[in-house]
Parts: sequence; structure tokens; C-alpha cells
Amino acid sequence: MGRRVSAKIKRSAKAVAIVGILGVIAMIAARPFVTLVEDPAPLDPLPPAYADYESEHVTASEPTAADSDIDDRLKRPVERVVTAGSGDTIKDLMLRAGVDSGDAALALDSLGTIYDPRTLRAGQKITVTFARPPEGFGQGDFLTVSLNADPMREVAARRTTGRGFEAVEAKRQVTREVAHFSGTIKASLFESAQNAGVPPQVIVTMIHALSYDVDFQRDIQSGDSFDVMFEGYYDAKGKLVRNGNLLYAAVNLSGKPIAMYRYENSQGVVEYFNDKGESVKKALLRTPVDGARITSGFGMRTHPILGYTKMHKGVDFGVPTGTPIMAAGDGTVEMAGFNGSYGNYVRIRHGNGYATAYAHMSRIAQGIRTGRHVAQGQVIGFVGATGRATGPHLHYEVLIGMTQINPMSVKVPTGTKLAGRELDRFRVAKARLDTLLAKIPPSGTRLAENLVKTGPLTN
Repeated sequence: MGRRVSAKIKRSAKAVAIVGILGVIAMIAARPFVTLVEDPAPLDPLPPAYADYESEHVTASEPTAADSDIDDRLKRPVERVVTAGSGDTIKDLMLRAGVDSGDAALALDSLGTIYDPRTLRAGQKITVTFARPPEGFGQGDFLTVSLNADPMREVAARRTTGRGFEAVEAKRQVTREVAHFSGTIKASLFESAQNAGVPPQVIVTMIHALSYDVDFQRDIQSGDSFDVMFEGYYDAKGKLVRNGNLLYAAVNLSGKPIAMYRYENSQGVVEYFNDKGESVKKALLRTPVDGARITSGFGMRTHPILGYTKMHKGVDFGVPTGTPIMAAGDGTVEMAGFNGSYGNYVRIRHGNGYATAYAHMSRIAQGIRTGRHVAQGQVIGFVGATGRATGPHLHYEVLIGMTQINPMSVKVPTGTKLAGRELDRFRVAKARLDTLLAKIPPSGTRLAENLVKTGPLTN
């Protein structure tokens, strides 16, 4: 029954379809062209593939902003920024950026007239600029190499007409300002000053200058105070771009004030002086290693290896292996090498009959040998445990003639004492610094003194 019904439905559908087709044929036969819209133009015309504007006198439309930006970018020079790694030279970086070796050599020769390429350090960036080629892809001729020589100066070698290069430089616009800080010492001078906002480099300079009079392991107590005034160079946004000179520093140690002023004499030599015009620099440093703690003093003691009482003719400073050891004063190396129970050993003869000795070094610094002149603060070796030693430390001796004396109590000769016109000049400079100290609140306030104006890269 269901199959018969389905067959009838199919026959009816075919009949309807045939009638529809016949109706369409009849309509076309009656009128072969039917207008669907009155406007003969396309509803959505396509743009022509090209246009001959000159022959057809058609005015080109202005490019869009996006097109203009793209065109501008395609005309700009190509810049490559390369970061220096350990051991890299400026020429290495230029070659890595794609500069021809001949051009790199010429540019480096020019740059060398205003910048020492040997001062390049790992992490510094150089910018190498090339012309944009006509087709807009890749890079064209090498034009410029530039880098920041320091936070205040940019240097460059720029191509001139032909294959030559010229050296150019620019200085940033900065303001020289003087800052004044003070505070209470808690755990250490370095930590307390840094927490107050004093830059680390200024603190290091302050500690080194004070170290002639202050034993930072024993003299500093919680509750002591410090006062410091220094220069800084700031850009237009108020950012510190370079530390300036330490102008004044003072500590008050359990009621004992120690102060020093920066002074440049008439010959251009800079030192720090107390308020009497006496240089704070002494013939010998109090401590020839940084961050040292005394583990054994001068005098009789039970020897840690031999086990019996024996005179300890120096001071032991407990510091890690490899810590640099500095010459305590200017002098001539009298001995450098292995010396029995002393291990690796250096002895330096200073003026006025003094000598200093340094023992148990892990190694002696390169170039330190008998007869060599050394300067105060110069690294002469590194802490170790050679010879008769139970662990890494520096055994330090001070001798008058060939007799050891207590390094912690010796009264060594002082440095320069100003007199005459030089003392008068110092007093004027000191009065100016005292005026600044009174003028600037000791809370990190900065006072601008003068503006260093700079401009674009020029010859």
C-alpha cells in the first residue's frame, strides 16, 4: 500500500516540474530580453588593472596615511644593533653586522681619534647604519657606526663623500647637582649609606678615603653616624647618568668626629684633607684587603698547627680564597716567591725604613717580582692557604728595618701638609664646601649648580 502512494507522489512531482519548465520557455519566447535594473552600470565595479593617467588625464588620488608611513619606513636607513661579548672588538661587531672589512678598518681608524676602542666592554652595544637599497630590501652601503662612550657622550664614525669617514661626537644635556646625605650606622657603613640613597660608587670612594683613619672591622659601632656630600650628573628626566666627585665625608665614631674635604691643588692633584689642611692619606693602609676580619692578632699565642705558644709577628685577616691583596703603600718589591712556612710571599720596602709583608697567598699577581715598583692600593696577590696555614687568610706584617711591629698600633707618617698659598687656597675651597653643607638639607636634597649644554653629533 505504501509503495503505491509513494509512486503516485513521484508522478505528481514530475508533472509539476514539466509544467514549470514549459512556462519559462513560453516567457522567453514571448520576450527574449528582460531588464532587471534600470542602471546599466555594474552594482560593484572592479578597479582597472592599470591606468594611464597621462593619456586619459585622470588625477591620482592622495596615498593613505598607512601608505605614507610604509613609504617613509622604506626610505629610512637600516640599523643593526650588536652587543659586545667577552673579548669582542668593535671591528668584530661591525663585521658581524655585515660591514665590509675594508670599510670597518677605515671607520675604526677614524673613530680611534676620539675614542679608545680598547675600552669596549662586554655588554656594550654599537649601532651600525646602512643606506636603504633602491628596491627596499636588505641593506645598502655602510654609513655609520656609533656607540655610547660613557653615560654622557656618544661617539661615531660617519661616511663622508667617497670612501672616507669622519669622527663625530655628542654630549647629553645634563645638570650638575650636589647632594647631601646623612644617617645612622646600623650594621655597616656601606649598608646604612646605601639604604639612605647614596650611590654604591660614592660609598666605596668614601670608605677608601676614610680607611687611613678608620678600622671598619673594629671602630664602627651601631649608632655611629655618617655625613656625605657628592656631585651627580642628571639628565632632563632627573635620572642619574654619572656619579661625580665625592666632595665631603665624615663619620662620628662613639663621639669621635673624623671629616675630610676634597681639594685640588694648584698642580691639579686631588686629595682629601682634614680641616687643618693635612692629607688623610697615610704612608700605609690600615687594612690591605677589603671586607677583612681579624682572626688572629699580633702577640703571643698557641700556634694552631705546632700546638705550642709562639710569638705571632703579624695580623691574620680571614677572607675567602682569591680575595685581592693590595700593596699597603708605595714601594719596591724586595722579595716575591715561595718562602717556607709563609707560602707564597711578597715583601715590599717603603720609605722611612718601613716594610710590609704578605703571606699564604694562593698566587702572586702577574708582574710582581723583585725590584718592581708598586703603588699604594695596587693588587699584588690573592688570598690563599699556602705554606703553614689551616685555612685561607692573609698574614700581614709591618716591619721597621727587619723587626716586625704591631700593624694595628703603628704610627705611620702622614701625607701632605698644606702651607702658604696652598693652605690659603684650601681654606677658600673648604669654606665653599661648608656653605654648601649648610645650604643643602642632609636628606638627599639636590642643588643644581650649573648646566652642561650639549647638542647633536658634530665634529
